[in-house]
Amino acid sequence: MSEEKRIKRQIEKELRRNTGLDFDVFCFDLIDSTNTEARRYALSGGSAPAVFIAKEQSAGRGRMGRSFYSPKATGLYLSVLLDIQSDDAVRLTTSAAVAARRAVLRTANVDLKIKWVNDLYLLDKKVAGILAESIFVEGRRLTVLGAGINLCTEFGSTELEGIADSLGVSEDIRIPLASALVCELCSVLFREPPADVINEYRENSCVIGKPVVFTENGNEFSGKAVDITEQGHLRILLSDGQEKILSSGEISLRVRNGEN
Repeated sequence: MSEEKRIKRQIEKELRRNTGLDFDVFCFDLIDSTNTEARRYALSGGSAPAVFIAKEQSAGRGRMGRSFYSPKATGLYLSVLLDIQSDDAVRLTTSAAVAARRAVLRTANVDLKIKWVNDLYLLDKKVAGILAESIFVEGRRLTVLGAGINLCTEFGSTELEGIADSLGVSEDIRIPLASALVCELCSVLFREPPADVINEYRENSCVIGKPVVFTENGNEFSGKAVDITEQGHLRILLSDGQEKILSSGEISLRVRNGEN
């Protein structure tokens, strides 16, 4: 049996045992993007649930059209196709961030913090990102949740040096982490009360209580992040005393003075 088939069967068996769902699992050495592959699969008649895992991405994607650096055998690049009808991208993203944080803690024993809305940080550097997308197939909505987690990625001599980092663990953890992530994802989406999930998101936020600067529709604002709502939106107390709620869309947020 090839390594790919062995890994596929191993993950499918573990997911069936822990989630009660029959996932189709697809493993790739190299692919453009696992989210893109999930979309192709769904549009060609493939059914949910399904998992797509790659050792390397040539065109990894993040939110707002950004790329996700995905060099060979240094990270977990994974997408999950689920039959979820919700169009609430913020709730799906926050839930996936909670699941990813749990999976990393359980598998790698590394405690990450969440930067609203879709990034996971180790100290002051990004080590993981989440991307939620919808696909319409014959009038029906499916959901793709993608995650990129840097395990042992090195960023020296790249534009991400000093901005991104990795967990500092062996790439050997990739498959156990993939299984743990999908199991946690099913738990937060299908079994746990949304209020409990968003409370966990709040408790592990690295933004609440921090001064922030953000741009929206080309305008820059500054203030203090004060809370995350039940819907996963970020409450900001602006410098002029007014309150603003950030939801989604073309919003870029950074914590002032390099604090994360």
